[in-house]
Amino acid sequence: MSKNQQPDPSSKRQQLRAAQEKAVKQERTRKIALISVVALIVVAVIGGVSWAVMSLNQGKKVTANDTYSLVLGKTDAPVTVDIYQDFICPYCGEFERANGEDIKALVDSGQVELRIHPMNFLDDYSQGTKYSSRAANALITVQKAEPDKTLAFNSALFANQPAENTTGLTDEEIAQLATSVGVSPAVVATFTDYANVDFATKSSDAANTDGITGTPTILINGTKFSGNILTAGPFKQAVEAAASAS
Repeated sequence: MSKNQQPDPSSKRQQLRAAQEKAVKQERTRKIALISVVALIVVAVIGGVSWAVMSLNQGKKVTANDTYSLVLGKTDAPVTVDIYQDFICPYCGEFERANGEDIKALVDSGQVELRIHPMNFLDDYSQGTKYSSRAANALITVQKAEPDKTLAFNSALFANQPAENTTGLTDEEIAQLATSVGVSPAVVATFTDYANVDFATKSSDAANTDGITGTPTILINGTKFSGNILTAGPFKQAVEAAASAS
């Protein structure tokens, strides 16, 4: 540049713009890197928590109180399965719909003594109709009078399960489901006596004493099953493994 030449202002502006753009790109890269590190930490923490929860559930032994349970199958079966359930609990419904046929087959084959613990701790989720108590009362009534119809009626109630925070099925609808699986009219007529609501309440109290904190809870020979309960297969495989080990 000669003494008489002046700097080109547009060139200066371009250099400044280039420097600014470079700084912006560097800051963007730094933020992306920081976000990635944070995301990895979050994933690691969540994974650790999930693993910890599974570890706590896996292999946990529970001494189940069977006084207020519905017992089906051979008492000398190699495997005892306890199912804690509430008829308006959505995951209880998913478990039954996925595994109901396998449960019946395992009971019928003599591999399983089944103990159903009907609970009513979700009564407040049926808009004051106490659906959990009414449905449990009906199942208990059937078990006491016609136990060969218990599993079919249990499946029918879950196949027609109402959603939480609805009024649930009416007494007439519960009666119709019982009739549809072969429960005699004489037994169905006693549902509205509500003679077994106290049984369901005591079953819930006993479950709480045993440390059962939610439904469904499934025990296989007293050990909490922590596998996939929402699809068919894992539960049956766990029961068969327990039978082979006994």
